[in-house]
Amino acid sequence: MQQLFRDGSTFLQAGKPQEALARFQAALDLDPSNAILHLHAGAALHDLGRYAEAVASYRKALGSAPDIGETHNNLGNSLLALGRFAEAADCFSRAAAILTTSAVPLAARATALQALGKISAAEAECRKAILLDPAFAAAHWNLALNLLLQGQYVEGWQEYEWRWRKPDFTSPCRHTDIPLWDGSLLEGKIILLHAEQGFGDAIQFVRYAPLVAERGGTVIIECHPQLVRLFQTVPGVWHVVPFGAALPPFSCQAPLLTLPGIFGTTLKNIPSMYPYLWATTEQRLKWSALMSAYPADIRVGLVWVGKSFPDPLRSCRLAELAPLASINNVTFFSLQLEDGAQQGNSPPSGMDLADLTGQIDDFADTAALIEQLDLVITIDTAVAHLAGAIGKKVYLMLPFAPDWRWLLERNDSPWYPLTRIFRQKQPGDWGNVITSMQSALETFSRSNKKIL
Repeated sequence: MQQLFRDGSTFLQAGKPQEALARFQAALDLDPSNAILHLHAGAALHDLGRYAEAVASYRKALGSAPDIGETHNNLGNSLLALGRFAEAADCFSRAAAILTTSAVPLAARATALQALGKISAAEAECRKAILLDPAFAAAHWNLALNLLLQGQYVEGWQEYEWRWRKPDFTSPCRHTDIPLWDGSLLEGKIILLHAEQGFGDAIQFVRYAPLVAERGGTVIIECHPQLVRLFQTVPGVWHVVPFGAALPPFSCQAPLLTLPGIFGTTLKNIPSMYPYLWATTEQRLKWSALMSAYPADIRVGLVWVGKSFPDPLRSCRLAELAPLASINNVTFFSLQLEDGAQQGNSPPSGMDLADLTGQIDDFADTAALIEQLDLVITIDTAVAHLAGAIGKKVYLMLPFAPDWRWLLERNDSPWYPLTRIFRQKQPGDWGNVITSMQSALETFSRSNKKIL
């Protein structure tokens, strides 16, 4: 049994949870009440995304040994992944009471509390974690998200720089051999601005590129291949390169999401040039021709699903948007790609939903399609940023616990002045959002009715 446990632990550390689970289960056949084996089996199940089974495994471990802090902490992580935030917060509290010198359960509890809308309590947990372990990157990261959500940008941007010290951060730390730009005058130097994280992050913060150019720099942008043509329209940008391609020589560099801190961004001085992205002439002509078949109706783009990571709760089902189908003189256009796109094959009764997404090659195409629309209705995903960046009116559907960039309570966005926010009042309940949006769309339709 000990050899099975050792082998399983080795596989788990090597990132091979399936092989690890097989060893732990074989060991459990020999010793079914062993709490340590159940703890490790739970960890393997969690890494496999089998969160409910992980919860069951951890509970078996606690049944045999209720005072192991790591088990309570791991149980909290799996409950967190299942969206059971109140239970997760309780587990992290129990873990913290046992692991009194560890910052880990405190930082994790902050995540659960923030998801419950307990913003001040979450901030307090982060600060307690940092007092215990000033170098704990996860606590600083959670504090950054909390402060930015509250609009406390000065400290928030400073804490946000801790992202690069997180072992599991979603983007690689690039170009560390080249000096990080400090905001000083560039005097003709070539500077590389590189994208990080998702498409939406890059779209939101590429707005800083013209400001960098104004400091006297020749600006290169390195980004996802799908964004290259779109970012070629940014004023002041000399060259755009996809990730993995050869770069010309440059003197200094900055990640895009470091720029707000460099420029001292607060809620009062967010760069406000709109639009700051455009469709190319070629794409504009292409989509103008494609959309000529829909001349009279109000054209409304729809996105209802985003990738499950990092926020599975931000998505809804197309069927939930059925009340919008009752509004006259509206043609809806699917902007949904990949996950959830198949729902467009069976739209709600009465909804006139056109799907031209087969003509989309990259975000330059999506931008040109959105330019042809009157309004975009979307959950929190890259399209929300793209539509805002090209100056289109947006109805944004937000979950109860929003991403930090949309702040708290307000129904507008200082980042995108033509965006109107509709927020869930209860976790998982889109009812009030869709009812309010239906009323707003009815008013919009009457006010913008087209006459041929």
